[in-house]
Amino acid sequence: MSGELGPLRAAVERLMEAQREALEVTNRALDGEREVLDGEERSGAGERLEDALVDVRDILEGALDDAQDTLEGEA
Repeated sequence: MSGELGPLRAAVERLMEAQREALEVTNRALDGEREVLDGEERSGAGERLEDALVDVRDILEGALDDAQDTLEGEA
């Protein structure tokens, strides 16, 4: 039974790590947004937020792919 749980455990751990990474990126983006005060800098902040969202998406997509590969490789 424990042999069957190995791939599942690895997939879950990868997804949890991706969630931590995504939260870190989101927090960095939000911290940067709070520092912006005047209108000219807002466009730069918008770009940083967009970049952060792209990073979050890439992290989560990568984790999903890794988890699927892990589970399919053991099937």
